[in-house]
Amino acid sequence: MSLELFGYKSVQEKINREKQWMKNNFADCPVKYNPEAAWRQNAVICRLSLLKPYCSVFGIYQILNKEFNETLAAEVNDLNLSPVLEVGAGNGDLANVLRSRGVALAAVDNYTETLPQGYWTNEVMPENMDYRAALKKYSPQLVICSWMPEGCDWTSDFRATSSVDAYILIGEEDKIIWGDYPGWHSRVLKEPNKWSLCRLDNGVDFERPELWWRHSKVVLFKRI
Repeated sequence: MSLELFGYKSVQEKINREKQWMKNNFADCPVKYNPEAAWRQNAVICRLSLLKPYCSVFGIYQILNKEFNETLAAEVNDLNLSPVLEVGAGNGDLANVLRSRGVALAAVDNYTETLPQGYWTNEVMPENMDYRAALKKYSPQLVICSWMPEGCDWTSDFRATSSVDAYILIGEEDKIIWGDYPGWHSRVLKEPNKWSLCRLDNGVDFERPELWWRHSKVVLFKRI
């Protein structure tokens, strides 16, 4: 959100206004997140000085947008793998936008911690289930995981599940966890990656969505 978007005269004025919004949990903030909004519209969120507090209030890690949703769904449909399972599915935003584009999938999350007050926004929420139990229950061919919890590596369980032919990781890349493994090949899903936005992306360039410096990547890992 550049200074001219709301007529700010200085960076300090902008920061002070955002601090006022934060006191009210951003209820009066004119910047509204809609996971189906166009990329440019949701990229405005990344111009907030208080981007991370904003995302924390609403439980946002990956800032979904129409272009991201459509290109990711196209990649998933092209893989032609079924069943599809999303683990760590949060409030179900990603599962819902994929389902609306023809992707049939189960979505689970283990709700053991207190969640942000703005989190419960969907009528259809993911199933309350640990990801290991879900791998056994659904025997998926494809696993999708957006923003795996920090310090965790669920991917070894994905690879150890005989039904799993591929998995997609979305989030901040970890060079070890996101590396190549014997019997597996990885590649960046370029179109979803182009439109990827997240809670760490302060100052996105509206005119150049293809810039690769942004933090959140979209990578497919496929069994050879």
